[in-house]
Amino acid sequence: MSAWIVAALVLVVTAGAHAESAVDAVRARGALRVGVKADAPPFGSLDARGRPVGFEIDLARFFARVLFDDDRRAELVPVTTASRFETLSAGRIDVLIATVTATEERRRLLALSDPYFVAGSLALVRNDSPVEELAALAGRPVAVVGGSVQARDVTALRSRPLVQVVASVAEGVDAVRSGRSDAFVYDDVVLLSLVRRDPALRIVGPPLTPRPFVVAARREDAALIRWVNGWLARMRRDGSYDELWHRHFGPFESHLVGG
Repeated sequence: MSAWIVAALVLVVTAGAHAESAVDAVRARGALRVGVKADAPPFGSLDARGRPVGFEIDLARFFARVLFDDDRRAELVPVTTASRFETLSAGRIDVLIATVTATEERRRLLALSDPYFVAGSLALVRNDSPVEELAALAGRPVAVVGGSVQARDVTALRSRPLVQVVASVAEGVDAVRSGRSDAFVYDDVVLLSLVRRDPALRIVGPPLTPRPFVVAARREDAALIRWVNGWLARMRRDGSYDELWHRHFGPFESHLVGG
């Protein structure tokens, strides 16, 4: 057997051993550490009693239940759009389930799962705003969360709005309410959820650049993503994914680009 074939086999075996250890390490620790949002309903937010709730929260707990037969073994670590990748790369969490949009750049840097949701971007405006579509925002101040895909997408619009970077969803919404921004562009279902609770705000579209949401891990922990993919596929086969989807997104179903 030639030397290069032997070397290749060693690499495969080593990679396989490391792949197994990524999942085994989580089991040995006794908890799955998951970065989740606290400001992005219905994906992740806090209820009236300060408890994490949402689609991604339930997904994290499902994975913990599979691993440990106990969904309380999901250690939920709050992250923001700006802090989530730093938190992951620093090793403070095992996976991100935090409205992570799949992009080619992120695929080069991280291990990304199969999609579990497809989101477009919509614009949030005040009810008294004359704006009816994104094209009407030329030269107007438009808020986007720093580090989000919307920050890049809005900058690339032909209408050339004046981009205002904010730190969070709450800050973007407040900018619209106060009149500092004419619109806030963010993920469709998050804005639709907010509008249901605030009649002073409305949504304008159509959706901008639909993209999939995915679970993210460090590249060296790609085995966790393969494990996640297996369970996402099983959830789709046995109907539990559809049940979870309709529980959280049913009220918005007619407005969404996909599930």
